[in-house]
Amino acid sequence: MKKFFAQDKILTGLVAGLCSEFGFIIVLAVVLLIAGEPIGSHIRWFGGMFIPLILVLRHYAKGREHLRVVKTLIVVFFVTFLAFITYMIKARIIVFQ
Repeated sequence: MKKFFAQDKILTGLVAGLCSEFGFIIVLAVVLLIAGEPIGSHIRWFGGMFIPLILVLRHYAKGREHLRVVKTLIVVFFVTFLAFITYMIKARIIVFQ
């Protein structure tokens, strides 16, 4: 497993980025369910999924030997952030006046 994340491949960046986001989503959903809170009323909290992704991006960028992984992580961040903001606008969670 450690050998996989030491490679400079696009697949490594996709797996590291998406797993860090989905890991946060799963943990937050489980915590909300255990606390008895409805997930639908706390959709904004799922914006925290970008924090682990940024930390993973920082880890790979500091090494300076994984350029493909860093580029892939930046694309994953950009695409998922746009998708999240688009969902928030369409669900009227973010409202422009």
